[in-house]
Amino acid sequence: MLELTMTKYEKILMKNNFTDKTIDLFFWNQECWWCCKSHANCLHHILGRVSTSPLNAAPLNNFECHIGNGKLTQDKYITMLLKKTYDYLKKDGYTLTKQDKEFIQKYNKYFTFIK
Repeated sequence: MLELTMTKYEKILMKNNFTDKTIDLFFWNQECWWCCKSHANCLHHILGRVSTSPLNAAPLNNFECHIGNGKLTQDKYITMLLKKTYDYLKKDGYTLTKQDKEFIQKYNKYFTFIK
């Protein structure tokens, strides 16, 4: 039987409207930010498909931690994922764009951790 395999990059591109630049920022990250296991294979839109900002992206395992996980819509978990994303990007030397700053301003209730 022929087994079709896809690279992580190809899997992330499926059904996803993040830019290539955003996908590249998370490409080498293997950690699922929900369970902390090393099996992330998708980028979750933390606040829904309201923005393609990297701040709205969280690497997760699609089947074990993403699909059907209603907790992802709860404010405390949204804030947790946004903080993890923010910290990850800043640690990696990422500079916030105008789009990122507008995203933070629009959803400021979740970004109380920024000083």
